[in-house]
Amino acid sequence: MNKIFLAIMFLQISFFNWMGRKAPELEGGIGWINSKPLKLSELKGKVVLIDFFEYTCVNCLRTLPYLKEWHRRYADKGLVIIGVHTPEFDFSAEFKNVENAVKELGIEYPVVVDSKYEIWNIFKNQFWPRKFLIDKDGVIRYDHVGEGAYGRTEAKIQELLKQIDPNLKFPEIIEYLREEDKPGAVCYPRTPEMYAGYLRGYFTQRVNPDSEEYYKDKNEYKEAQLTLNGWFKVEAWKLVHTKNGEKFSDYVAFKFRGTEVNAVFNSDGYIYDVVVTLDDKPVPEDMKGEDIFYDDEGRSVVRVNKGRMYNLISGRRYGVYTLKLYTNSDKFSLYSFTFGSCVVE
Repeated sequence: MNKIFLAIMFLQISFFNWMGRKAPELEGGIGWINSKPLKLSELKGKVVLIDFFEYTCVNCLRTLPYLKEWHRRYADKGLVIIGVHTPEFDFSAEFKNVENAVKELGIEYPVVVDSKYEIWNIFKNQFWPRKFLIDKDGVIRYDHVGEGAYGRTEAKIQELLKQIDPNLKFPEIIEYLREEDKPGAVCYPRTPEMYAGYLRGYFTQRVNPDSEEYYKDKNEYKEAQLTLNGWFKVEAWKLVHTKNGEKFSDYVAFKFRGTEVNAVFNSDGYIYDVVVTLDDKPVPEDMKGEDIFYDDEGRSVVRVNKGRMYNLISGRRYGVYTLKLYTNSDKFSLYSFTFGSCVVE
């Protein structure tokens, strides 16, 4: 097969059109949360919303308030929401971690833990988040990738529920719950998602994969590329710090464009602090993320105590900045960064 044919075949697999097709069965998963195992064949006569998500995914977390509200509004009218948690990272594949995250996030609808990508592959999925709406006859009638379109999604939910019972009465459709989703919000160009492992990450220095190495910062910071200073090991999917010490002298640095920064860390059951600076100063009060606090020395700090996404920067001042994460712990484990750039004016 030539390269052009392979490229076309890949696109067909990646963007498989499910609209109007019978939904495949929910086969697989290592366990269920909030429910016994469910089959779509047992849910005929219901409207089913399948939500592929990952609990460290910022885009998934931004859609969560809408899913929770739709569950509250329509569960007693025939809507069944099923979250399919397919992991992006090693720690988020563990059932107990997903179970804890579901509880902490306040998700009350059923969630199947798809750690072996079985359901993901059955649905030929490539995206987090992705929502499918399945009608009372088991046919997919709506397919949406990513954030947004909340009003359109809810309108489709109501339309499909009306097919079950034309006499149903519904509340007014929610156009937005988060300020950032409000009509009129301005979204500026932002740095794309960054990864800290060598398989998908970019570095300003030449890295030695899977080996403990001392890296020297040469002040050649670039947007979306990591610069290392100190003792680190760059693994396939993550960056780990390899030395313990008292001083926060080793760090990861990069330039970013936007208003918000989120980082995915893991701790493997330990607790450690990361000192965060913005343009070599503590993060300003009006730009600090919800996971940042200030210690007795006035440093802006994030305390990592489990594997999850941590919000480091959150504000209204759009710009290009240099972020540094200082560590003194050999438990430091960093996976990725995501960015925001939407401002309500």
